[in-house]
Amino acid sequence: MQIDTAKTRRIGLILPADNVVMEPELYALGIEGVVFNAIRLMSTDHEAMRQQAQECSAVVNELGLDAVVYACAETSFNAGATTRQSMSDKIASETGLPVVTATDALNAALRDLALTKISLLTPYTSRSGEELEATLADAGVAVVSSRHHDFRPESGESREWYLTNRVAPERIVQMAGELDTAGAQALVIASTNLAALPAIPVLEKLRGVPVLTTNQAIIAWCAQSLGFGMPAALGHLSRVVNERALVGLSEQ
Repeated sequence: MQIDTAKTRRIGLILPADNVVMEPELYALGIEGVVFNAIRLMSTDHEAMRQQAQECSAVVNELGLDAVVYACAETSFNAGATTRQSMSDKIASETGLPVVTATDALNAALRDLALTKISLLTPYTSRSGEELEATLADAGVAVVSSRHHDFRPESGESREWYLTNRVAPERIVQMAGELDTAGAQALVIASTNLAALPAIPVLEKLRGVPVLTTNQAIIAWCAQSLGFGMPAALGHLSRVVNERALVGLSEQ
């Protein structure tokens, strides 16, 4: 990977209709020369979301982007690897751009750090949490402990992700701090609409293991695909990705 600070990278985020976390969370990182352009899905039905994402290819081409992220974790793991790959392949074939789903970005980050045993925190229902754990197992990653905390019952809201979108990083630190990480090589916090990025350095210091979040993993994939450096605030994964880039430059 070559790090080029002169070129602006335009990353398209195909976002769920109800995600208000990802854009401000990524922009708060202040990554020089990187902009995020959101394409908002109109449905919250899972199958319709995956179909609409593929139909966004025409919008992607109009925007002149450099990479595309299907930025919904749950709907990219609960239909299985074949559907996930098919969706990415269709968007890539119609745009000619690198494409990743939130789930595949997380899997890539786990491979980058050679992780095979993790503790897992999510804002999902038990059923969706189990589907994610099965997806991780298929990728060779064992979940040694987990907590799947559906925030919806706390709010009395009919909107599924309303409260999750508004959970403070301090509460994420508290919840992750209670998770048993004995035997785990890392702590993973999955979801693109849980504001976990600010919790990464705090939790890495508190728990003594690398911390991965879905949005952090997406940034890592984009950095390696488009050749820019990751912010130091994103912890251990940033150091690994940036050091690998420097080694690649030194070998050229």
